[in-house]
Amino acid sequence: MQNGTDSRSARRTKQLFKTALMHLLETESFAYISVKDIVETANYNRKTFYNHYYDKFDLLDDVTKDLLEGMAIAVKDSFKHYQKTPRMSMIASEITLFDYVYLHRNIIYICKSTGLEKNITQICAQTIYNALIEAWTPLVDMPEQQLASYTKIFTNSLVGTIHWWIDEKFASPPEQIRAEFVSFYNHAL
Repeated sequence: MQNGTDSRSARRTKQLFKTALMHLLETESFAYISVKDIVETANYNRKTFYNHYYDKFDLLDDVTKDLLEGMAIAVKDSFKHYQKTPRMSMIASEITLFDYVYLHRNIIYICKSTGLEKNITQICAQTIYNALIEAWTPLVDMPEQQLASYTKIFTNSLVGTIHWWIDEKFASPPEQIRAEFVSFYNHAL
């Protein structure tokens, strides 16, 4: 597949296949997208595709993995400060998670609405929970079980907000979603 000497080239090629798939998903159901469609859109050949991916499902898994890794980073960046004290108000401008979700709304909406990733909500929830635990554990003076419970509740409120936003087909801008979430959190304090 790839070795140390061509890893940059391999990453670039894989990114072109991912971009091609996302572009195709904007207008076509995944079930009707073929490897031929993907390689033609990416301007590569089938042999190159199969050097990197087993099939189109493997490519979709890679796209989903990238999405979740980026989401984890956005969660950590957004909420790294909100457990330093038990009653710390959120500042809307620091919450970048909703911008990340909005930027990737096409693939998120497609995965959820078409059932490509049947448990995308649970996978996102677990990703958010793990990222929050990782960010907050070194910052808090709280029993582990209490932190876990608080993080589950916080995660569910985030996932619920994102899930609702997906269901409304991202009609509201991220600034509005962020302001509503921060207002709710700060009011709950």
